[in-house]
Amino acid sequence: MLSTLVRFSIRFYGVVIALALILLCYGSYRFSNAGLDIFPEFSPKQVLIQTEAPGLSAEQVEILVTQAIETSISGLIGMKSIRSESIQGLSIVTAIFAEDSDIYRNRQLVSERLNSISSKLPEGVEAPIPVPLSSSSATVLTIGLSSKSKSLLDLRSLVDWTLVPRLLAVPGVADVNIFGGETQQLQIQIDPIQLHRFNLAVEDIVHAAKQAGKIQGGGFIENDNQRFTIQISGQPTNPEQFKEIIVSRQKGINITLGDVSHITYAAEPPIGAAQIKGQQGIVMMVIGQFGANTLSVSKNIEAALTEFDSIFKKQDIDFYSHLFRPADYIETSLSNLSSHLLMGGFFVVAVLYLFLFNIRTALISATAIPLSLITAIIILLESGVNLNIMVLGGLAIALGEVVDDAIIDTENIYRRLRENRLLTHPKNVATVVYEASMEVRSSVVYASFIVALAFVPLLTLSGVAGRLFSPLGISYILAILMSLLVALTLTPALCFVFLGNDQKSLNKTQDPPLIKWIKPHYQTALLCVTTYFKWIVSSSIIICLISLLTFLNLDNKFLPELREGHYIVHTTSIPGTSLKESIRIGSHLTEQFLKIPGVESVSQWAGRAERGADTFGSHYSEYEVRLTPLSGSEQQQVLDQLREILNAFPGILYEANTFLTERVDETISGYTSPVVVN
Repeated sequence: MLSTLVRFSIRFYGVVIALALILLCYGSYRFSNAGLDIFPEFSPKQVLIQTEAPGLSAEQVEILVTQAIETSISGLIGMKSIRSESIQGLSIVTAIFAEDSDIYRNRQLVSERLNSISSKLPEGVEAPIPVPLSSSSATVLTIGLSSKSKSLLDLRSLVDWTLVPRLLAVPGVADVNIFGGETQQLQIQIDPIQLHRFNLAVEDIVHAAKQAGKIQGGGFIENDNQRFTIQISGQPTNPEQFKEIIVSRQKGINITLGDVSHITYAAEPPIGAAQIKGQQGIVMMVIGQFGANTLSVSKNIEAALTEFDSIFKKQDIDFYSHLFRPADYIETSLSNLSSHLLMGGFFVVAVLYLFLFNIRTALISATAIPLSLITAIIILLESGVNLNIMVLGGLAIALGEVVDDAIIDTENIYRRLRENRLLTHPKNVATVVYEASMEVRSSVVYASFIVALAFVPLLTLSGVAGRLFSPLGISYILAILMSLLVALTLTPALCFVFLGNDQKSLNKTQDPPLIKWIKPHYQTALLCVTTYFKWIVSSSIIICLISLLTFLNLDNKFLPELREGHYIVHTTSIPGTSLKESIRIGSHLTEQFLKIPGVESVSQWAGRAERGADTFGSHYSEYEVRLTPLSGSEQQQVLDQLREILNAFPGILYEANTFLTERVDETISGYTSPVVVN
C-alpha cells in the first residue's frame, strides 16, 4: 500500500502538489474564521438547580426546600452525586451525571422530576429552575454602568428593559447576571400604628391588595350571531388608585389602603450590590452557552454594545466595556503561539540549509510543517472540535516532530540522486526517487507511530484532567500522522520536481561545509567513547538515577501559573454583614488597589444575582482587577501587592487568583479553597 501511494505521488506529482495547495488555502481560511476558546469544556455533566425562597433563613431553606429537591431528583439514571448549599433566601442543588451521558437528556430528566415538587414546597417559595446551561469558563465578558446624574433605579431600568434583552439575542449568550442597581416595584409600606388604630391585621392588607391587583378574565357572552369578549377594567395601576382600595368598613366609614399604609414606587430589597472604581453602579456578567467559543461570542457582544454608545453619551452614563474580558488571554496566547511557530519554522529552515547546504531540500522539508499542522486543524474543525489553547499547544509541541519524516525522506532522495549522477548508466529520476523513498519508508512509519503512541496516555485520563489534556494529545497525534502522510505523498512529488533537474547541486561531490567541519570532531568524540566505554556507561547510569530521585522530589501543581492580565479577589466578612457594609469595605479596598502601578480598573460586586453561578450572602464580595499589559514578573508583583493590602485589612478573609485557576478548582471540588471541610 505504501509503495503504491509513493509511486502514485511521483507519477501524478501535479495532482498531489495541487491538492496540497488547496488544503493549505482552505485550512488557512478555516483557521482564520474559526472560533477560539481558552480551555476545552472541562466541567462535568452537571445540572444546577436554584430555588428562590424569600424570607426563609438558611436552616429553613435547607430543611424545607433543599432536602425536598434532593429527595425528588435522587435515583435518576446516570446520576453520580448530588451536592447542595443553602443560604438565606436561596437553595442551590448540583446534580452531577456520568461523563458519557447526554447533558440535554439529563436536564430533561431533572425538569420532569422538578415539575412534581413545586406544590410540595412552602407557600412563597418560587418554583425550582435549572440554571441556563453555560460553558465551563462561564463568563464571556464583564461590563459595568455608573452615572453621576442618573439614579441606580434609572440605571437598572435601562439594563433590565433595554440592555439585557439585546445581549440575550446575541448568539452564544446563555444568561446575563446583574449585580447592583435598584429594581423598581410598587410597594405598600404598612404603618403599624395606623394598623393598630383600626384593629386590622397584616393579612387584611395582603388580601385586599391581592384582590385589587389580581388580573381576571371575564370570558364571553353570545347572542344568535355574535360573541362578545368581556374584559374587566378599572383595576388599579398606580399608587393613587391603590390608595382608594377599601380594606374594611367600620361604623359606616371605609378604611382604605391609603389610611393604613404609604403606597409608592420604591426599590425592592436588594440581594446584591456593585461599584466600579469606588462609584456605585451596575456590574453585568455575560454568561456563554455550553459549546460556544469565547472569542467569537465576545466579538459579537462588543458589536452589539456599540449600538448603545449614543444612548450612554446622551444620558451621561459611564460605560465600562472591559472590566473582565477572557478573550484578551486568548488573543495574547494566539499571538505568542503564532510568533513562536514562525520563529520555529525559520530555525528549522536555517538548520536544514546549514546541514544540507541546499535551499531546495530545506524548503521541501520545511513544507511539511504548515501542511501537517493545517491538515490536522481541518480534521479537528470538521469533527466539531473547537480550537482552544490546549489544541494550539499540542500543535506547537508537534512543530519539531512534523518535519522529521520529510527531512529523512528528502535527505535520502538527495543523496541517492547525487550517487546516481556518478553511475555509468544513471537510472531514471522517478525510479531513483521511488527507491530512495522506499528505503527509509519502514523506519519513518515506525518512528511516527512510536512518537504518536507516547501521547496516547493523555487520552486515557479521566475527570477534569482528561477533559483538559485530551485535546492536546489528539492534536499532537493528528499532526504527527499528517506529517507521515505528507512524507509519503508530497515530499517525493516535490523531490521529483525540484531535485531531479538540479544539475548544479547534484554534481557536487563534497560534503556541506558544516558537515565537513563536524566530522573530525565527531570522530575524536567517538574514539573517546569507545576507549572509555565503561566509565561513560557508569556515569550515564548514575546521572539517570540522580535525575529520577530529583524528579520524585519535585513539587507539582495541576496547572502552571497562568498570566491572564486579570485577577479575581474574593473577600468574606462575618456572616450577617450587610450589603452596605460590604460596599463600604470594598470602597476602601478599591481605593488602595487603584494605587498599585499596573492596575487599570477595579470593580466589586457583593451578595448575589438572580440565577447567578456565584451564590453567596451579603457578607461576600468579589473584585475584578484588570491590569494594563504587563510581563509575567510584573503581574506577579501586582498580585503580591494585592495580597499585602488584603493581609493588612482587618475583619476579612480573602483569596486572590486568576480566573481560569479558580474555574478549574471550582469544577474539581465545587470550591476555590485548597482544603474544605463539609
